[in-house]
Amino acid sequence: MEPAYSCRECVRLYGASLFPFSRSTEHPDTVTEIPEHLLKRSRARKGGGDDAAAASAGSAVEATGAAVSAAPTGPAALAAAAAATPADKPAAAAPPDPPYIAAAKARKKMPIWAMGLVACVPVWALSYAGTMQQPAVEDLLYIDAAEVYNVTGGCAGCHGAAGAGGAGYAFSNKEIVSTFPNPVDQMVHVARGSAAINGEPYGDPERPGGQRVSGAKGSGAMPAQKDALTQVQLELAILHERIVLGGDDPTTPANVSWIESVRTKLEGGDTSPVDLDLLLSCADPTMTPGATSDNPDRTDCPGGEAGGGEQAAGG
Repeated sequence: MEPAYSCRECVRLYGASLFPFSRSTEHPDTVTEIPEHLLKRSRARKGGGDDAAAASAGSAVEATGAAVSAAPTGPAALAAAAAATPADKPAAAAPPDPPYIAAAKARKKMPIWAMGLVACVPVWALSYAGTMQQPAVEDLLYIDAAEVYNVTGGCAGCHGAAGAGGAGYAFSNKEIVSTFPNPVDQMVHVARGSAAINGEPYGDPERPGGQRVSGAKGSGAMPAQKDALTQVQLELAILHERIVLGGDDPTTPANVSWIESVRTKLEGGDTSPVDLDLLLSCADPTMTPGATSDNPDRTDCPGGEAGGGEQAAGG
C-alpha cells in the first residue's frame, strides 16, 4: 500500500516545524528520519478526521526513512563510488627540447653587474677610434737635436735625459735660460768646456742665486766639445737644452729666427767646425769670461737675433 502523503506533502500540511528533516551535509543523498513522538504530536493536534491521513503520512515517512537508512553510507561507500568514477587520462609528456635549446637553457646567464661594462663599450669604442688617427709628423729638427744631446754629444750622461741634472747642473724649469739668457754665451761655455775657466764665475749676474762658479759643483769638469761637434750639432744640442728641456718659448721672435737659422744649415748639409773665436767675439763679457764682444746687436753671430734684452726678458 502506497503512503497517503509524501514527505513534502507532510511538510506542507503539518508545517516545517513538525517535520525537521533535511538532507545531511555530510551525505547529501541521505534524508534524516523524523522522530516518532513528533508524528504522534502531529496526529493529536490534527484530530480524529485526520488521524488516518496522519498515520498514513507517518507510515510513508517511516518507510522513506527506512529506505534511505538502508542505503549504504559512510567512507567505504564513498570510496567505492570514487573508484567507480573513471579517472582522467594522464596528460601526454612534453617532447624533449632540441639540443640547441637545451644548451641555451643550461648556459650561465650574464650577471647584472656586467651590464654596466656593456654600457661602457660605446664610450671605449669612440676613445679607441680617436687613437687610430695618424699623429702629426714630428719636426725632424727636434729629433736631430735630441740625438745630438743624448748620443753624439753625450750630454745626457751628466745632465740627465730629461734635463733634471746629475753630475752637471739641471736645465729644467728654465734654469738654463736664467743662467744664459743669450744662446751664444752657452755655446762658448759648451765649446771650450768648464775646465778652461775653472774657479771663475759665469752666467747672468742677475740670475736668482747669482752667477755660477766653474768647478764649484765638485763633480768634475765638463769636457770641451769644440772638436767633437760641428757648429750645427753644437747649436742643435743647445736648442734641445733650452727649448725642449728648459721650457723656453720657441715662438718668441728671437727663438723663431734662431730655429730657422739652424734648420737652414741642417737642411743645407752644413758641416762647418766650431769657431770658438767667432763665438767669443759674439758673447757678452759680463756673462762669459774671455768674451770680446762690444756690439751686442750684431746679427752674424750664431744664434741669430736670440739674446740681448728680449731673450733675457723671455727667461
